[in-house]
Amino acid sequence: MLACNMFIKDVLTEEYIKPVTDFIQDIYDESLPNVPILYLLSAGADPTGSIDDLAKKGQFKQFPTGKVSMGEEQEIPAMALIN
Repeated sequence: MLACNMFIKDVLTEEYIKPVTDFIQDIYDESLPNVPILYLLSAGADPTGSIDDLAKKGQFKQFPTGKVSMGEEQEIPAMALIN
């Protein structure tokens, strides 16, 4: 991991290895209704609570929001939510 971070820092700049601290509302405001939002998370990170809080405030037409943990054989449930 250290070597990867050093490579990314050298090639792309340090900005690309800093943790992302965007707020869910900001991500939603920049999103499009026909494009899914994909979170790539590090171990222990879980935005589910923040997403549900935003949905409860009336930002989404349906609550609970659709979520799929992308692991083995989760493509079909994920595509069902997208479609």
